[in-house]
Amino acid sequence: MFEEVLSRIRPKIIERYLPHGWWGAYDLATHTILMRPLMAPIQRRSTLAHETAHAYLQHTGHSPRQERQAEELAASWLIKHECFTHAAAVHTTATGLAHELDVLPRDIHAYMRLLERTQKQDGTQWSQE
Repeated sequence: MFEEVLSRIRPKIIERYLPHGWWGAYDLATHTILMRPLMAPIQRRSTLAHETAHAYLQHTGHSPRQERQAEELAASWLIKHECFTHAAAVHTTATGLAHELDVLPRDIHAYMRLLERTQKQDGTQWSQE
């Protein structure tokens, strides 16, 4: 799903060494995603989805709220609900789920936050059973 959004919004993507601890960044003024080089494929895909979410949401600056929004949107693009439900019946940890779904544990945590908030809004309850 995120690949469709990426091809639609078409940000410029540049590999560049970034400040310590940063895997990626998005610059709204130039519509550019900066990516740390030499990341593992899963890490690169997760980071590109996260930065694409910032681009899609037209975020400027950096705030906890914007990071949470980008994390959750990226996770919703990377994780199909039926695959998550099936994997959750087998795996009990974020690491296990991430391995099964070919995403990072941070994507699992973001997806679970999104599920919890959605369920509170519509009154349903998600279970791993």
